[in-house]
Amino acid sequence: MKALYGSTASEMEALIVSSGFPKFRAAQILDWLYRKHVLAWEEMKNLPKDLLKAIAGSHRLTALQMEEAGVCAGEGSSKFLFRTADGHLLESMLISQENRETVCVSSQLGCPVQCPFCASGKGGFIRNLTAGEIIEQIIWIARQSGRKITNVVFMGMGEPLENFDEVMKALEILTAQWGFEMGGRKITLSTSGVTKRIYDFVKCTDGRIRLSVSLHSADDHARSRLIPYNRKYPLSGLIAELKKVHRVLKRDITFEYTLIDGVNDSEADAKAVARIAKPLQAKINLIPYNPIREVVWKTPSRERMDRFRETLEKSGVRSTFRKSAGKDVDGACGQLRLDRVRS
Repeated sequence: MKALYGSTASEMEALIVSSGFPKFRAAQILDWLYRKHVLAWEEMKNLPKDLLKAIAGSHRLTALQMEEAGVCAGEGSSKFLFRTADGHLLESMLISQENRETVCVSSQLGCPVQCPFCASGKGGFIRNLTAGEIIEQIIWIARQSGRKITNVVFMGMGEPLENFDEVMKALEILTAQWGFEMGGRKITLSTSGVTKRIYDFVKCTDGRIRLSVSLHSADDHARSRLIPYNRKYPLSGLIAELKKVHRVLKRDITFEYTLIDGVNDSEADAKAVARIAKPLQAKINLIPYNPIREVVWKTPSRERMDRFRETLEKSGVRSTFRKSAGKDVDGACGQLRLDRVRS
């Protein structure tokens, strides 16, 4: 049975009319879903019971159930574990920092990219999430935490651009006037570099959604070690696509770069990154490596990380250190899910 969450305005209107009720009821239901975040049919107080009964006959309200919720106290990060209707586990995070309440959503069950430093791919790839399952992560977290969600990042489990249609539908719900009505600059999508989809994504969203590309190395061989998808989408094609985005669509480029001690954090690495970033006028978000139990790599010393950034700056490339938002809750993406699957 299909879940009601994930419905667009046109889909909701079609459902209401086909059920024999006036079209204006669709707007009321959308308001209950995406503004009031209801989790039970009886919470929709201003709707006729026969209407709710009719819809409940063909749709369940939600597709997820919360299994575990982290403690949301002050600033910091809280992890949430959900179970899908077909029995799989997925993970999301609430990041509370500097007057922002950011939900980090998953777009797939597991991850096909299988970067060795990320726990998401350790349990393998299962399937894409629906738009409703993506949106529900935000709904459940907002209800559980009692906080107003201000930002959303597609940086959880999975490669968003490999679930293009459902992710685009979720983005429509997040930004639409009948949906969350969230500004596009409040949303960031992170990709490992699915070259065939990047230009389409930026064009379809009119560049309103922030795009962040995982780089992690400026050398094809080294990047393939860190991001196995680089063998499928090598740097040459990725850079060519980003140049097209920058030249034709006039959009800024942001790179994510995880610094790993002795792997990709040398001055030579920084200079190579600068040679890619400078022509694109790209910004680099530097991320200190967050260790996971399955890998022996380490976080570089503060001195090495500062030297890396100084080298970028001297080369004329903007960079910043992204504040770590997960170490307090075993923050490797997918780690909570992996632990529960193994237990």
